[in-house]
Amino acid sequence: MLKLMKLEMKKIKMSGYIKGALLANLIILAFLVLVTFASKSDGDIAFKGYSEMFLITGTFVRGTFSIFAAVLISRLIIGEYTNKTITLMFMYPIKRKHIMLAKLTIVIIFTFISMVISNIFSNFCMYFFNAFAKLFTDTLTVDMVAQNIISIFVYSIGYSFLSLIPIYVGMKRKSTSATIVTSIILTSILNGSFNGSSLSSIIIIPLILGIVGAVISYISIKDVEDADVVN
Repeated sequence: MLKLMKLEMKKIKMSGYIKGALLANLIILAFLVLVTFASKSDGDIAFKGYSEMFLITGTFVRGTFSIFAAVLISRLIIGEYTNKTITLMFMYPIKRKHIMLAKLTIVIIFTFISMVISNIFSNFCMYFFNAFAKLFTDTLTVDMVAQNIISIFVYSIGYSFLSLIPIYVGMKRKSTSATIVTSIILTSILNGSFNGSSLSSIIIIPLILGIVGAVISYISIKDVEDADVVN
């Protein structure tokens, strides 16, 4: 499995996606800072305290890397079907399910690690930015940090599997654009604001959808051994 994963990561030049993730972090951070300054100039407050700051930062990070996951799925799986290059991989003396599982594992691990690191990075930077800009006088406690870290890990686990849901549409339509559009729609629904809150703020929902994503990904690859690659 590890050899397959290394082969896949080398083939798609994973370093490019890592650089993309780093760039995405800088864009998220820049956007948060701009929103903060814009709100302050209007006499408003972007964040009422650290809890709200953690919530908003997490929303941006999860939304960004959910779509990132769809791009990876498109590159690793859907694109190889549309370009027929998957046929070459299926000629290896390895079960097709193992190949597909290796690809999905890359997506899950990349999404999970990216979300965890990005959340910590953004929160760390915004903490020091608040110390400089004095946006709010809320005191950051050890309990708040501990709860946020737990929340980051739980949400990242849920979203890393939830992000697999678009694979079903992509495999059915054999379309990379359909995969990414499905991810954008799903992300918009989960992170859209309804009466000041979002579906993703209810932590059980991303966890349930994470289970749905795992089931859907299994359904999408369970018949791959007998599937006709040409069609």
